[in-house]
Amino acid sequence: MTINDGSGASDPWALLLATDWNGVEHCCPNVAPATPVILAGLLDDDEDVQRTAVHNLGQAVTHQNTIYGATAPAARFVIAILGHPRTTTSGIYFHEERRRPMRAALLQWLGDLVYDATYDEDGPGEPDDVAAVRAILPLIYEAARPYLADPDLLIREAAVHAAAMTLAAPELAVHIPELVPLVRSTLSTSDYRGYRYIAKWCLVTWGVEPGPLPDSRISASWTDGYSDDPPF
Repeated sequence: MTINDGSGASDPWALLLATDWNGVEHCCPNVAPATPVILAGLLDDDEDVQRTAVHNLGQAVTHQNTIYGATAPAARFVIAILGHPRTTTSGIYFHEERRRPMRAALLQWLGDLVYDATYDEDGPGEPDDVAAVRAILPLIYEAARPYLADPDLLIREAAVHAAAMTLAAPELAVHIPELVPLVRSTLSTSDYRGYRYIAKWCLVTWGVEPGPLPDSRISASWTDGYSDDPPF
């Protein structure tokens, strides 16, 4: 099945088969499921398997905000499935407390990943692994674009987050004027405190007057990553 997600109509299963998963690792490979098993689970017919796969994506592929060899190819797969009907499965994902479509959780995962890859000059991982994530920032931006005006507020919030994070890339900074009103209208008014902080952070970083700053006590789950320990 080929899905047009704005990143080149990639076939997710072809991406899965084209990657040498034995040559890349994620966190705790002796405990967590293999990366292709996690990714395939995102589209499983069983919704509980899907929710577990999303959990494992955060726990293994980007454990505690770390970028691994498996992270960039996994992100490519996530990009390729964003438009799949199975990503509408509802659940409570990551550190959110609201039920939302899996698509929103995957967009948030991409946005968090971009932040992790760009906020630090060296990045939280091996240089080649971080560089591989930075190389797909344009793909992540294009994948998020179709959802910037999504009728589902939770998907729209996550899409604005993902797109905004990519603008740290010099070649994407041209889109800042387009994202400023979306950040103000969507993220700064979110029920999720982490998004409200991100809105202020983006505007300050972009040199835009943010208005009153949010509470400086940022949610530990956002700044410190997914802190749960194995087993998965």
